[in-house]
Amino acid sequence: MNSRRTKVQIYLDILRAVRRANGRLRKTHIVYKANLTHTRVQPYLDFLLSKGFLIEEKNSSQTFYVITEKGLDFLAEAGKLKEISDAFGLPLY
Repeated sequence: MNSRRTKVQIYLDILRAVRRANGRLRKTHIVYKANLTHTRVQPYLDFLLSKGFLIEEKNSSQTFYVITEKGLDFLAEAGKLKEISDAFGLPLY
């Protein structure tokens, strides 16, 4: 069985990491918590920002990624979909 994560799994891992950190996390911590490298994380963050799941919050020296209501809704719906697929023995991710 292939143990590589899909893009959707990585998006979900990033969103979950930010949500668990009270909805606000710096890129370095996202890298560690979502098990990515600094070079690989940026395209995923760019996608999540472009879709409105995350927003950037900058202060004088740091950038934080903040989960939006849309991001929280996506996590909730993805959880429901996983429950349904697991109930039918068809793993989605």
